[in-house]
Amino acid sequence: MTNSLKNRIIVLCVGLVLLTTMVSIVSFWWSTSKFQEEKVNQDISVAQNVYKQYLSAKESLLLTAAKVLTADFGFKQAVATRDAGTISSVLFNHSQRIDAELMLLIDLSGKLISANTNADLYPQNLKPLLDELLTSPEQSSFVVLNNQLYQVILLPVRAPRTVAYSLVGFKIDDEVALELKNLTGMDVSFIAEQDNLVRSSLLNRPEVFSPKNYFNTTTTTRLFGDYPVYKNQDIMLPSLQGDAVTILLSADLTQSYNDFENLLFTLIIMAILTMLVGVITSSLLANNLTTPLSQLAVIARQFAQGNYAFEFNASKQSTEIATLANAFDNMGNDINEREQKISFQARHDSLTGFYNRSAMLEVLDDELTPSTQYTLVAIDIKGLRHINDKLGPRVGDECLKAVANRISGFSDELGGFHARIGGDEFLTVFPSAAAREKKSGIVGLMAQLLACYTIKTLKINLRFSAGVVEYPMQGLASDDLMRRVLIAVDNATDSQDSIHYYQNGEDEAHLDRLKMLDELKQAISDDDDDGQLFMTYQPKLHLHTQKINKVESLIRWQRKDGSWVNPELFIDLAEQSGLIVELTSWVVNTVVSQVADWQAKGIEMQAAINVSAQDIASPSFHSALVRTLKKYNVDPTLITVELTERDMIENEEKGIKALQNLKAIGVKISLDDYGVGQTSLGRLKMLPIDELKLDKCFILKLDESRKDQYIVQSSITLGHQLGFSVVAEGVENRDSLDLLKLMHCDHAQGYYLSRPLKAELLEQWLKEYYEKS
Repeated sequence: MTNSLKNRIIVLCVGLVLLTTMVSIVSFWWSTSKFQEEKVNQDISVAQNVYKQYLSAKESLLLTAAKVLTADFGFKQAVATRDAGTISSVLFNHSQRIDAELMLLIDLSGKLISANTNADLYPQNLKPLLDELLTSPEQSSFVVLNNQLYQVILLPVRAPRTVAYSLVGFKIDDEVALELKNLTGMDVSFIAEQDNLVRSSLLNRPEVFSPKNYFNTTTTTRLFGDYPVYKNQDIMLPSLQGDAVTILLSADLTQSYNDFENLLFTLIIMAILTMLVGVITSSLLANNLTTPLSQLAVIARQFAQGNYAFEFNASKQSTEIATLANAFDNMGNDINEREQKISFQARHDSLTGFYNRSAMLEVLDDELTPSTQYTLVAIDIKGLRHINDKLGPRVGDECLKAVANRISGFSDELGGFHARIGGDEFLTVFPSAAAREKKSGIVGLMAQLLACYTIKTLKINLRFSAGVVEYPMQGLASDDLMRRVLIAVDNATDSQDSIHYYQNGEDEAHLDRLKMLDELKQAISDDDDDGQLFMTYQPKLHLHTQKINKVESLIRWQRKDGSWVNPELFIDLAEQSGLIVELTSWVVNTVVSQVADWQAKGIEMQAAINVSAQDIASPSFHSALVRTLKKYNVDPTLITVELTERDMIENEEKGIKALQNLKAIGVKISLDDYGVGQTSLGRLKMLPIDELKLDKCFILKLDESRKDQYIVQSSITLGHQLGFSVVAEGVENRDSLDLLKLMHCDHAQGYYLSRPLKAELLEQWLKEYYEKS
């Protein structure tokens, strides 16, 4: 079910929600991080501005206080007179008024004159400090005095010339740093690195406190790892050379982290809720879509089982589903109609509407009951092929329909049924008693069929052969009945009778022929194993030279049980079953290989092979013969193909072309059984033959019959005049042989000379023949 449409829809919807959520989270993460970074940078920038304004205000206050002090006439007079008491009192009082922690009076040499506090706390020689401060007149600087950090400003005391310098300063301590923190929201640290002096707003400090180390390395563990607590910014303060003082601004990022994580958790919770809603919604959507599809699948399975009345039951479906359901319903109706049509066509002949052969077998099993006698009549239309050839297939089809109408007209009234079991064969079955009473039985049926037909204004008389089987006396099973009625109609055709009633034993004889045919197939394939099939050779005497230079190859078959099969019988079976081509191929291979063997032994012998009409018509016969001759390296002139007048007449145009192709490679052509067929002299001159073979009916009693002598003499003369050699078969005595020699016949064969012999016996016979002569 993991590959179901429902699951795919749910996975798709949830996947889209999940993808959207992930994109949102990543986007939120990136934008929030950027925002927090920009906010911190902005806060630091604001803090810098606040610091600058704060120091500027302090500097202005210092400058004002210093100017007031240095401008005081009494103070300048006291300085000029070096009135220590007045100087000290003025410095103290003035420092109290402006809350200045540092207020010093220094002479021009840099020596401390007086201070607002205990002067012993300060260096007596302030010359270096004085020199540096004088480089930035009226500007504040940060200095370390007595291990205290001050923001100071230096102004000269003029009376009217400069008589001393006044140094005024504010003390920078932790309270100042804390005040700046309150103003900026950031921790502030004043660092005098040379004096290792630190003033910081950080209240909870470690015992060993280094602001830069502390604020740069302190981390906090958050959801996705450890992060720095502070973002720091160094600001250089105006101070003495070699005694640099800096401010370290430290923005605390903890709250930003908390805000970010809170927003992230909120977004995740919303994403989870969205996914739950997506799962529920997609499940409902999938159910709404796949439920009708599942019902449609059920309908399809019902259609597959032939239930086309199954209906689609669903409400509130989409227009597309409703359209699909209607299409399924229409498809079911169409399939039902086509199936019924196909079913009818599968059981009935399309031309006549009769049952076909396979359907007729089923009908026989269903309809026939031993309690009622039925007559089965197989009807074969004679000469229908000639009607098709001469008048066209449409006329032939109309003939078939007309015959079918007469059969149904005869049989339908009796409650019978019919089938077309072949191209020109019908089978009708009807109750025997009713047919005798109402329709005069088989005679009445044949009389009705033989009446003249009018087809497309043409008057056509048809001839028929009929085979009759009685049920249940002559069979019960449908297969047996069908086989026996076909045997009966075949016997009617063979015997030139219009009606043949099946006789008990004919089926067994037919089955024997089928068994014999199977054994013949096996004998051909097992030739090298058991040798049931073998060739014999009857010598032909050249009457002028008295040499044996030709033989006729004759096939023989001795079955495994030792019984012999008449060649005419099994060759006829082979022709009827289509096995003759395979049998002839075996004969050709055997004979050509034997001729090659005789050549190797020094015996130059021309062998004649009998072929059938099917062999001549086969497109593979010529190529197979050529391959065999090449295989055994045999000259084609040593092979003669014998065929009868009947074969030539049935396949005249095609046969002539095939014979011409054989003559082109050197093979000799002999016309067998001449004189008893239907070959006219006009056709004889057209045939590409080399030899005439007179039928034995003229030769057997040649010495006794003057008529036979006239026929043979004229045939020999005619054959020679047409350029043919002439062979007489059936020579039974010396007198007939002498007559043939006198008539200048070319070759003679018959039992007087020798019966057909196997190859090794023929070789022995040849040896004895030449020894006698």
